[in-house]
Amino acid sequence: MEVREFMTSLIVTAEIDTPVSEAAKLMALDDVGSLIVTKSEELAGLVTRREIIGAQLFSEEAYQTLVVGDIMTTPVVTIGPDADLGQVIGLMSKTGRHRVPVIEGNDIIGIVSASDVIRVLATMKLIADGFADDED
Repeated sequence: MEVREFMTSLIVTAEIDTPVSEAAKLMALDDVGSLIVTKSEELAGLVTRREIIGAQLFSEEAYQTLVVGDIMTTPVVTIGPDADLGQVIGLMSKTGRHRVPVIEGNDIIGIVSASDVIRVLATMKLIADGFADDED
């Protein structure tokens, strides 16, 4: 199964100089767990809820002055849409990243999360179990 078949196409981006407080609002409004950080429309980093929450642990004054470029994860590990499920699992396992942007050419076309992978694996197991039941 290729990444393009189970990736999340909804991606929310923020420029590198976006205030963290604004990024938190964007994530809440779109109900997403991560933001793709761009610099002049190029992929620059990734910010997750974990980094947003961590930033809130600073003083209120410090939090209000932070921008996503201050807290983003970089370099970003990416994958292509033609990669298969095993490649995504291997990449996530090797790098410890739970969210991987999907890049086609120079375009960010989606993101794959560990939750997406688990959902696919669970579906595959249900299908396999169904076939096993049919054989009995």
